[in-house]
Amino acid sequence: MIKRLFPPKTGNKRALISIAHADDLVLFAGGTVITLVNANWEVAVIRATDDRWDSFGLTEQETIRRNKREFDSAMDAIGITTVYELNLPTDLLGDASEVELRKEYIKVIREFKPYLIIGFDPDSFLYEDNQDHRLVAVAMAEASWAAGFDKHPNAGLKKLEPHLPVANWYFGREVAEPTHYFDVTPVFSKAVETACEHKTMLINMARQIDIKATTAKMQSDITSQVEKSPKKFAHQIMKVSRIKKVKGVEFAEIFRVIDSANLIRNLQQGKRY
Repeated sequence: MIKRLFPPKTGNKRALISIAHADDLVLFAGGTVITLVNANWEVAVIRATDDRWDSFGLTEQETIRRNKREFDSAMDAIGITTVYELNLPTDLLGDASEVELRKEYIKVIREFKPYLIIGFDPDSFLYEDNQDHRLVAVAMAEASWAAGFDKHPNAGLKKLEPHLPVANWYFGREVAEPTHYFDVTPVFSKAVETACEHKTMLINMARQIDIKATTAKMQSDITSQVEKSPKKFAHQIMKVSRIKKVKGVEFAEIFRVIDSANLIRNLQQGKRY
C-alpha cells in the first residue's frame, strides 16, 4: 500500500531535480515540483543533455536553441531560478562515463546543498529503454551518498565541503516498487500548461506516434494537431503517466522514496536497532 507524500518538514527547504532532458521535469514530476515551489521551497534543476536531436525537421543547432529557450520558459513559469546545464550530447549517454557524470553531480550537490533530490529511479531499468535516463539515474543515486565522502572529487581542491541529502524521491516511466504518491490534482492544470512550453519536444513526440501509425498502416495526423495546439496532447500524455490506483485522487505522481529523517530522529533518541 503506497502512502501519500507531502513536502518534508525541515529547516532546509532546498530540492534538487535531476533530469536528462528538458521535458523530463514536467512530464514526470511537474505537479510535485510546482507544489514544492508554492510551499516556498528553493528548487534547482540539473539538466544533463542539450536535447540536440529532440525535434522534427530542424537542424541540430536550431533544436538546441529552441529546446533551451522552451526549457527556460518552462522553468520561469514554475518559478525555478537555479539551473545547472551540463550540455552533454543527447541520446549518447550510453557511451558516457558514469564516474565522470557522478563527479558533476557531487559538485552540484555540494554547491546547492539540497535536503531533497528528485530524479530517475536507478532500480526501474526493467521499464526504461532510454540510456540517458539510465545513466542519469545511476550517477545521481551514487552521487547522493558519495557527496558525503571527503575523498571523493570536488572536495579539497575546490574547497567544497561534503554534503548529503536526507531524502531521495525516485520517479520513472514505471516505478518498479513505488512507495508513495503525491497528489497533484490542485496543480495539474498548471503542470499541463507548463508542459506546453516544450512545444518542439511535444511535436517530436507526436511525430514518433505518426511514424508508428504508418508502420501499422493506420491513419494518424497527430503532429499537425500538436503544431496547432499542444495542450490537448500534453494533457493526454501526462494523464497516461499518472497512476490511477489511489482512491479519491484524480491526478497523482508516484515515487520510490528513500528518506533518512526517521533514522536520524531515532538515533538522536537513542533507539536501538
